Amino acid sequence: MMIASICLLEYPVPTSADKNFVLQTCNNTDIPDLCAQILLSDPRSVNATDVRGLTDIALDIAARSADSASSHASDLSDKYAGLPEQEPLDGCTQGWAQAADDLRDAHTQVDEANYAAAAQTIDDADENGNFCEKAFADKGLKSVMADVDKTTSDQVDLAADLNDLLNVP
Repeated sequence: MMIASICLLEYPVPTSADKNFVLQTCNNTDIPDLCAQILLSDPRSVNATDVRGLTDIALDIAARSADSASSHASDLSDKYAGLPEQEPLDGCTQGWAQAADDLRDAHTQVDEANYAAAAQTIDDADENGNFCEKAFADKGLKSVMADVDKTTSDQVDLAADLNDLLNVP
């Protein structure tokens, strides 16, 4: 009983009101179901009190995912050394690393309420990430990064959608 009480103090159970804010915000994006899935996977989301907080969380999620995609591409590049897939994978490594940097820059811009600049920076991250799939297509190869690229691109798209809610003229 004592352990359960301590756990509840350390990890508060989200109320439906907390979750409802996330869901209501997600309903204003282009990808409401995916938005809810992504944001609710991060326990910080239910403590967010405004769209800016959710945007920061989405940018963090996307940046971590881009870092992970870059690392995964690097590992695969080593595995495919000397094969045709190595060159696109090297491009993926660089593209996702740059996307992660862009997303961290966008986070700073959002924190400074410079939403227009953040929108451009997030678009740059999206383009850097999209480079990966294009690199395989340009070589006529089946992408070995397709699932990772899709997941990470979806997270970048969510960050863009949430930033757009802030960037209303």
